[in-house]
Amino acid sequence: MNLRELFHRHVAQTSTAPLSLEIVKAEGCVLTDALGREYLDLIGGISVANIGHRHPAVVEAIRAQTDAYLHVMVYGEFVQSPQVQYARALTQHLPATLDCVYFTNSGAEAVEGAMKLAKRVTGRTGIIAFNDSYYGSTQ
Repeated sequence: MNLRELFHRHVAQTSTAPLSLEIVKAEGCVLTDALGREYLDLIGGISVANIGHRHPAVVEAIRAQTDAYLHVMVYGEFVQSPQVQYARALTQHLPATLDCVYFTNSGAEAVEGAMKLAKRVTGRTGIIAFNDSYYGSTQ
């Protein structure tokens, strides 16, 4: 069984007609498939590659961080220099009353955290939402 067949069999599809391109390399804004065909990446991992794939500065920052550690815990239990520096940089661009950052692993987790915070602050339990809209893969 080839990789494409395994993909269709074992990876949950998010559309009825997935592109099924077997990407073997991504550089800058170009994706290359297993047959050597190149495609312009107009989605960029939905922002995770917002300056292109494998940008040298990003690759070097990742390399430097992995030399120290990859991940310990994101939920405010351990002091981690990159996290603290990023939180400080973010809060410097926010109103003074927004002086704290809650880091999450995904957009869905961020939305759920915002919903929980809204429930706690307001004391209400209901959430208004639109039908057939996407709010993440949780609640």
